[in-house]
Order: sequence, then structure tokens, then C-alpha cells
Amino acid sequence: MHGSLRCKASTPSSVLCLDPPHHPAPAKGPCVATVKFTVTRDLPLPARAVFDELIDWQGHAKWVPLTRVEILKGDGGPGTEFIATSGIWPAALPDRMRVDSLDTDAMTVRVTKFGPVLTGDVHLKVSSTGDQTSRLEWVEDVLVPYMPQFLAKPVAAAARQGFQTSISRMAKLIAA
Repeated sequence: MHGSLRCKASTPSSVLCLDPPHHPAPAKGPCVATVKFTVTRDLPLPARAVFDELIDWQGHAKWVPLTRVEILKGDGGPGTEFIATSGIWPAALPDRMRVDSLDTDAMTVRVTKFGPVLTGDVHLKVSSTGDQTSRLEWVEDVLVPYMPQFLAKPVAAAARQGFQTSISRMAKLIAA
């Protein structure tokens, strides 16, 4: 069954995934969870400074814990591909991404995650709320293979908390 995902229900409310995670992420099924979350933060920082830090893809390693970023191609704008690897080997998660749109005037970015584990979209928007204040909205909508849907809410809550912590670290870095 190479290239497919076999799952069996071990109880009515749980699913056990049987195939190893080296297969490409399936589009949907009992062992793929859709995880969606939004983090909105009001920051005591100018919007342009926040946006510039967000689009410094390699700079994310300075404020996202246990993460390193490698630019695979591009100059940071649309078409740029990079991989952010979070965690400590062997439990590190490589996350390949591509910048699909970047509007420096509107301060918006759309990034696509394309594996090898997570697939989906990230939308970032920074809005000015005053001369020295801004609002950051970070929206993720991803598919997580080998995870049943009933785990999506707790995983989203943990991810939301992790991103809130990272954004706080980013804000401290900008303010320094």
C-alpha cells in the first residue's frame, strides 16, 4: 500500500494510523486533521517595524524557539521558498514554505506550507493602530497528517500559545 494511508478505528472516537510518516500528506481522511487558529496581538511598536521583522524569514530563528530557517531560493519576496525546522533532532519538524504574495503597502503576506509534513496556508497582516502601535494578525490553516481530527482543537490551542510566545519574543527584539 505504498503511497496511501491505512487507518483503523481503535475505538469509536479514536483512530490509529498504521503507515509510517514518510508518505506524502494525504488530502483528507480519518488520519488527517485540519488545524486552524488565529493569533491577534496589539503591539506597542510601529507597524512597519513589525512587518519588516515578519518578512525577514531567516530572522524568525531569533524569536521562534528551537527554530532554524534556511532560504532555499528567492530574495524574500513572492516565490521565495524556505524551510523552517523547529525542535531538536530527532523530534524536529521541517516545514517547507513558499511566499505566494507579499504586499508591502498593505503589509500582508500569504505563505503556503508544502510539506513534508504540514500543508496549508498562513496569512499575516500588520495594521497601524497609531504612530507607534500596531496590530498583528497571524492565521494558520493547515492539514496535519497522521493525526485524527479530534486532536485538532488541543493542537490549535497549543500552537496558538506557541505563536503568542514567539510574537512576544519578536516584539522584545524589535523594541531592543
